[in-house]
Amino acid sequence: MSRIATFGEILLRLSPPSHLRLTQATSFDLYYGCAEANVAASLAKFGFPVKFITAVPPNELGESSLSMLRSFGVEPIAKIQGKRLGIYYFEQGASERPGKVVYDREDSSFSMLRKGMIDWETIFEDVDWFHWSGITPSLSLELAELCEEALEVASRKGLTISADMNYRPTLWNYGKKANEIMPNLIQYCDLLLGGIHESEIVLGIEVNHQDTEEEIFQKWMKAFPKLKTIVTTKRLHANASSNGVSAEFYNGKDLLKSKEYNVSHIIDRIGAGDAFMAGIIYGMITWPENHQKALEFAVAATCLKHSISGDINLSSAEEIKALMSGKGGGRVSR
Repeated sequence: MSRIATFGEILLRLSPPSHLRLTQATSFDLYYGCAEANVAASLAKFGFPVKFITAVPPNELGESSLSMLRSFGVEPIAKIQGKRLGIYYFEQGASERPGKVVYDREDSSFSMLRKGMIDWETIFEDVDWFHWSGITPSLSLELAELCEEALEVASRKGLTISADMNYRPTLWNYGKKANEIMPNLIQYCDLLLGGIHESEIVLGIEVNHQDTEEEIFQKWMKAFPKLKTIVTTKRLHANASSNGVSAEFYNGKDLLKSKEYNVSHIIDRIGAGDAFMAGIIYGMITWPENHQKALEFAVAATCLKHSISGDINLSSAEEIKALMSGKGGGRVSR
């Protein structure tokens, strides 16, 4: 069975209950998560052995976050340092009012990581697949350098490498633009999740308004020769309460399109992209010759995540396969 490692910051999430605005909040629902931790937890729930590399403080919140990961079967490898766990506040949107995120993660334990502090050689010794996201290099130049250190070792050891571009404009505030940092990291990747709107701002690849999606993806593959697979998610007719969800898969020859789901009465859309990422990794490993099936599994996973509170997709592989086969939410499972 493939062994997977992910790397990133785990955050404490605080959300006002009942779709209240942050300005109205007198209490918060508490969750732990963030992109790479969400992917790790989903993959562990699917049955894969998974390591999650991070840093947390030597206090109750640090231990609680690691205990949560262990409860899913994830093996956390954490540098214990600093004084605080990063926090983000999430205001659930409703109807035409969008959701909102406020970050409070400066001087967190994770932000203090530097090159040379993590033994990547040992961590990757029994790993086949490494996943990272654009959130980590957005936080500081030092973390971008640490990410590159991990990618150099993973590449040398022959691991399959995947990334979610995860462009967050509010995080890129240390004097570097995403397209000055990310291309140097994307060059190591075999699989990339991202949208065509991120082409120039993240990858530094110019596109013309007449370019088709397939032509844009071909430009990506020409710029990054190691890249074998590009996946992208689509939100259609979207507001904060109801979305149409689908996805596409490009392998250098064919542009595959998934089934579209109508996701109404959204409970929580945070982590939907991470559910997709975990789903496509599961699908690529489980059905390496059937890219359409891998894509359908991933989009079914992201569909189900919208019905689950918190950052992490709590759906099992069997539940996702059931939705793939047409067994949706119209009846009670007895």
